[in-house]
Amino acid sequence: MNMHFVFVLVTFLTTCASAAALPDIPSLPWQERSDWINVKTDVAPPAVGDGVADDTAAIQAALDLGRQSRAVYLPAGTYRITKTLVFQGPAVGCLVVGHGRQTRLVWDGPQGGRMFWSNGVAYSRYVGLSWDGRGKAAVGFDHAAQQRFETEVRHEHEAFRNFTEHGIRVGHQQKVASAEILYRNCLFENCGTALAFLTFNDYDNTIDGCEFRDCGTGVLDNKGNFYARNCHFEGSRRADFVVGSEHGSSIRRSTSIGSRRFIEEVGTIAPLTIQDCHVAGWTDPEGAVHLDGSPVLMFDCSFDRPPSNRPPVKLGNPAQKLLLSNNRPASAESLVQTAPAAKLYMVPPGRLSGVTSSAEQRFLRDSAPALGEVFDAVAGFGAKGDGQTDDTEAIQAAIDAAHQAGRGAIAYLPTGRYVVSKTLSLTGRQYTVGGSGFRCGLIWRGEAGRPMIEIGGVDDVTLSNLAVGSHDFGPMNHSADIHVTPPAGSPCRLALDEVYGFGMYQKAPDTHGLHFDRLPPGSVVDAIHVQGNIRISGSDRAFLLFRTSYEGTVTIDGPASSQQGFVGFMTRLATQSKPTLRVRDNRSVVISDFYNEQSDQHLVFEGKSGQPEGAVTIEGAKMHMFTQEPVFDIRDYAGRIYYGQSQFYVEPKEPRFVSKGTRSVRLILAGHFWYDTRPRFELGPEVVLTTLGNREIPDSGVDDGAMRAIAAALDDLRRLGEFDQRLPRPGS
Repeated sequence: MNMHFVFVLVTFLTTCASAAALPDIPSLPWQERSDWINVKTDVAPPAVGDGVADDTAAIQAALDLGRQSRAVYLPAGTYRITKTLVFQGPAVGCLVVGHGRQTRLVWDGPQGGRMFWSNGVAYSRYVGLSWDGRGKAAVGFDHAAQQRFETEVRHEHEAFRNFTEHGIRVGHQQKVASAEILYRNCLFENCGTALAFLTFNDYDNTIDGCEFRDCGTGVLDNKGNFYARNCHFEGSRRADFVVGSEHGSSIRRSTSIGSRRFIEEVGTIAPLTIQDCHVAGWTDPEGAVHLDGSPVLMFDCSFDRPPSNRPPVKLGNPAQKLLLSNNRPASAESLVQTAPAAKLYMVPPGRLSGVTSSAEQRFLRDSAPALGEVFDAVAGFGAKGDGQTDDTEAIQAAIDAAHQAGRGAIAYLPTGRYVVSKTLSLTGRQYTVGGSGFRCGLIWRGEAGRPMIEIGGVDDVTLSNLAVGSHDFGPMNHSADIHVTPPAGSPCRLALDEVYGFGMYQKAPDTHGLHFDRLPPGSVVDAIHVQGNIRISGSDRAFLLFRTSYEGTVTIDGPASSQQGFVGFMTRLATQSKPTLRVRDNRSVVISDFYNEQSDQHLVFEGKSGQPEGAVTIEGAKMHMFTQEPVFDIRDYAGRIYYGQSQFYVEPKEPRFVSKGTRSVRLILAGHFWYDTRPRFELGPEVVLTTLGNREIPDSGVDDGAMRAIAAALDDLRRLGEFDQRLPRPGS
């Protein structure tokens, strides 16, 4: 047999097998809820979902009903769309939900049309929808708000295929911004640009576990900012990332095969972190990463199978500041095509390394856990949710029923406001207590000083889609919104997802919120998305990961022990807080992407004599305040504080760094852009200060000790990445 023919045949079969094995979004096994609007049964004319009938009018009718904070449900089927679907704001707390790859929306309208327009719908979710432009539609999903600010929006388990311009477009002709959008486990395939942020104020976008195949550009950021992690790219014709961010962005634990470029930077003022990324087979002979002058930190990255002998990282701006550690190629000469006046900083390897295996690694999950029985607090147990009736007993009965059933059961609260007069209790294993979203809330009318929900002794339990103690519901006299305090010696395994507590814009860090109190050793809390004040007390042997958290104040306190757990935050936003973060008792924390805006006070670090040294590692996106309060207030804290990769933005013009005490602390400011600002240091002799790799201020205090401290901070970020990728998620 002709050997060339054999080779071609084997290659063809291998390619076909690989294509067949590519992951899709999962099939989601929903059981329909009592308050969902079913597009096939609850509107007239009803949708058919056979791919032949025109279902546009039916789905639009359901959306018009759904804007009253209700869920629009698309059962499995193929829905033919001929006109743009409009979700008309102002509206909040809405959900559009389908069965993942079994719920398809296909475009059969005019060439160059758009399928869906979100016009000012905040705190909303789009889950389990597969959108297909069929090469005719220009845009799949438009966030173009005219009516109100869109914030804390979520796209999950969605696919966007065959759009000539954009899979998802944010900011086109907007009047008000769309920000704090989470893209989780989404697939983009054969789009001009998969995901685009087009203008100012479209900030704090998190892209987690997504896959991008055969698009012109994967992620385009023009004047926004984003945090991408655990994403895979293949065959991007321009670049996987085109970065023109207004504020700091990050790309972590992501992989790329066969794209023209991995990163093309087109801005100069927003710091960028590239962590644990692996790139292979890029096609641009000029390099895989093109940088344009913003401060950049790159560590634990690899570049394999180059198209030329030129180094993979190209610097295009003589003012470039680039911090490097533990990359491959290892030498600066083999890694970087440097500019004449650019400055490279080689940080020594730490004790740890990255967790991403290779450029071939994918992160898209194509399966979902089976769901258990639904126990509806209204339909099954008589709750009213009218904001007047005491629903305590009905809700607790639904919780107890789900607890008894286990095996993924859910105690479900339809949209409403539920009065409770006694603390609700969650114990047991393998169930969920979940509401319908932001407009599903609890109102306290019980004894003063009691928590609204108490969680103890739980294993694989989830609390989700529920507002607990929100200031929107009026003043209340309870203590914590949610008090997590398992029995001594009994570790808990708890997930929190779209849980909204008290704290947004309140400047009241000790009022209500989420309190994790003396968690036993080995406890695991996976906070996928939470809002409000967070207090972590005496839980230093537990493991707490906050993947996406917004607003309020974070407080970490309580005595530390020699058996250390871990407290880590990834996407973190604080707006109008006072302060944004308090680290007391010389405790430790790691935060990878911290965005602070319009706050009265930023970071407070406190310690006492005799307490062991702590370590704080924070990478920012933006630091902005309206007051002259210190941005750093160090009060006898001892150990190491690393603050890197942020943008100090316009106000205050002289951000103050203040210390008082006698205990030694090393403070490192690295890789920042000082936008029309200059630091004002009011530090005592106990502070060892290092500034390194910043744009607009000079280096100082750079020595071997400082470089070892930076290496230790990178180890903190590596450990955070390890928890992100490897922490078993409850229910998975």
